[in-house]
Order: sequence, then structure tokens, then C-alpha cells
Amino acid sequence: MKKFIIIFSVFLFMSLSMSIRSAYADPNPKTLTEGFYRVKDIGLIPNTTYKVRNTSPTGRSVIIIFDSNQQMQEFLRLEPNSPDYLVKPLEFGSIIIIIGGGNITFS
Repeated sequence: MKKFIIIFSVFLFMSLSMSIRSAYADPNPKTLTEGFYRVKDIGLIPNTTYKVRNTSPTGRSVIIIFDSNQQMQEFLRLEPNSPDYLVKPLEFGSIIIIIGGGNITFS
């Protein structure tokens, strides 16, 4: 009986000490500057719709998004301190090209 209580106590302690992780969206938006980016390299989640905005107070930017078949999917010209724009869900092989002096935030 003493052995049973010890074993039961150990399993009870182990089961109560396990933490459960919840899945949630990344609260940190990705900020990108001028350049050539692949979705798989910058850590964006595929098949997710993102809001895009230019957070720079002075620089304008152009965003061009190509899918994995090198076909253009999006072309956006963002003024300084632009509002949020929704972009189509990105594929794992999508390519993002940013031209201009703005800071582009994906959230």
C-alpha cells in the first residue's frame, strides 16, 4: 500500500507540473526595409492574410509580391504613415520585393 501511494503521488505531481502551451498569433509584427525577401526566410506564416502598412514618416515604398510560379500577385504603393492594407494569403515560396525608403510592417 505504501508503494502504491508513493507511485500515485509521483504521477500526480508529474501530471500537475506539466504546462500546457497555447497556440496564438505572433504579437510581434515583422518590419522590413528595402530588399528582396522570401516568405520562408523572414518567418511569415504561409496561407495567412497579413495587414501591410508603411510606418515611415517620410519614405514612400512599393511592394511587389510574386507567387511560387513567378506570377505577380500584388502591387502596392504605400505613402508615408499609410493605413493598413490587406494582402492575399502568401504561399511558402512567395517572394516579396520592397522598393523605396519606407519601413514596411507585416502584422
